[in-house]
Amino acid sequence: MASSDIIAENSHAWEINPSTRTSVGLWTKYVNVDSTLTMAGTAEDIYATTSALEPTVNIATNPSMETADPPTGYTTSGATLTRSNTVARNGTYSLSVNPDNAAAGEGAYWTSPILGSGIDPSNQLYLIVSAYFQDNVDSGDGARIMVRNSSGVALATGNSLVLSSSWQRSFVAHPLNQTGAAVRVYFETVLQHNTTFYVDGFQAEIRRGGSPSTYCDGSIGLNYEWFGTAHASMSRRRKGVFAIRGFDLHFTRDTYIAFDHTASSSTGTFIRAGTDWSPEHPLHYIKNISFINVNTGEKPRIWGALHGVHTGENQG
Repeated sequence: MASSDIIAENSHAWEINPSTRTSVGLWTKYVNVDSTLTMAGTAEDIYATTSALEPTVNIATNPSMETADPPTGYTTSGATLTRSNTVARNGTYSLSVNPDNAAAGEGAYWTSPILGSGIDPSNQLYLIVSAYFQDNVDSGDGARIMVRNSSGVALATGNSLVLSSSWQRSFVAHPLNQTGAAVRVYFETVLQHNTTFYVDGFQAEIRRGGSPSTYCDGSIGLNYEWFGTAHASMSRRRKGVFAIRGFDLHFTRDTYIAFDHTASSSTGTFIRAGTDWSPEHPLHYIKNISFINVNTGEKPRIWGALHGVHTGENQG
């Protein structure tokens, strides 16, 4: 919190005030909601915009291994590759990697397009790659993700995983040079072993640093899309609802509902069971909608859609 945030005379900056342009602009986002109160007497959110999606582009074109057997886009490197239809984290399939058990570093690799940071040396970009691994047998052997050049020289090493029957993510950030180059991203054993392991949810992002975002491909749902053919093109995740400006909601039970507050009998608006509520005018930029039961022991259900925008700012 900045010091100016606690000065009363700066209260004008605490509010989000739409300009003429934004107040008449289109609502760019929506999200479907269907919430039943989990515990009578305890308020919860129908939706909170703190869960709005982080945008990204996944440049891997077959990231959940759905296309072909073995999956298209992955090259063997001291292992036998197949597509598993019994082990999967995303979609229906995963990449099955059976090491040759002749050396460490056996597995498979994906080759990137030519990537670079551009001519501005202050604009350092990173290729952030990540993938989920498991072995389905709790072997305790190791695997990881790696970035290497076309000669196999290591450029960046991901975190090593102890393979188990639970999915774990290995990731690494590789700084891109200015002129651009293609690299290989390996899914490989850490030490020599012969345990078959599975890879799924592969992601390759261009970012200015940090950790990988949550996994993205075009099949996941609202605000996710493919650039072209499903499971054969890049994909992206658009930003979600940043601020709610309208809604269409149906209530099954008497409910107290509150905006940007925890709902209660003193803070909430009473909504009668069976009500369909759609405001006639745009709302102030709302960040969350909370609800709680009116009648003891009841668990209201609210369903419908929220409408809003993907960005906004405080107007001083």
